[in-house]
Amino acid sequence: MLHLVYTVLLLSAAFNTGSSLPSFEIDWSTVAWIAGGAVTAVVAAPIAVGALGFTAAGISAGSGAAGLMSTFAGMNGGATVAGGVVATLQSAGAIGLTAKGITVLAIAGGGFGYLAKSYFLDENCVLKQKGWGFV
Repeated sequence: MLHLVYTVLLLSAAFNTGSSLPSFEIDWSTVAWIAGGAVTAVVAAPIAVGALGFTAAGISAGSGAAGLMSTFAGMNGGATVAGGVVATLQSAGAIGLTAKGITVLAIAGGGFGYLAKSYFLDENCVLKQKGWGFV
């Protein structure tokens, strides 16, 4: 549900409202890339956390999560830090993302979507290609 709210906010912020504040023109293609990046990040993050081995039942033995926990425990004298990377990922795997986590992911994903659009497409929304691949 929240990803729909973020998409609406991105769409509403993308157009000139006629105010005296500085603004810039943005086209629908850019809005689509930003919204797509935001939604993809919010949807893919829980899948990626689960695939690493952070589950509701705990950290899966032999998984990437177990290796990460072992690494961080070794760096901290045998224990993981409360509120650290491993604890945060385990929390996300066990109960899902918080509103703050979803917001951060949506902002980062939207920024990545904008960068991806400017990397792959020119100002006329045509793929930038040279020879065998992209610029």
